[in-house]
Amino acid sequence: MKRLFLALALALAIAAPPAMAAFVFRVGDTVYVDGKRYSWEEWKKIRDNPELREPQPAAAAPVVGPRAATCVTAIYYDEFPSEDERFQCTAGLGALTREQILEKGWKVDFVEKIPPPSDQQAQSPRGMPLYRYKLVISR
Repeated sequence: MKRLFLALALALAIAAPPAMAAFVFRVGDTVYVDGKRYSWEEWKKIRDNPELREPQPAAAAPVVGPRAATCVTAIYYDEFPSEDERFQCTAGLGALTREQILEKGWKVDFVEKIPPPSDQQAQSPRGMPLYRYKLVISR
């Protein structure tokens, strides 16, 4: 059993040629390349013709500009705002919906419920407490 494990570990260690920078593992007539399954004939065509290979994803561009911001609702809600509600964001982002925030590469790290000041109405007509919602976002 130890020999089998050692042989498998050795095969995995030397299976991928360094020039391709891909993990290639062959079992009979089946070839696995970076988790994708090919027949031996398909793999030979792809290996021999670099134009058939899928383009490698480009490295992520470095983030330019602010790396963190906050976004706050303009009014108080008795439940989390709908998808089309715009949040007023800092860092020059302006008013954005949650979908627009995500499309611009931001992720929501934290959501804070801010109660109204004591001189404002604290409950909605439905009898639920009111809150402004603050999103803390980052890249």
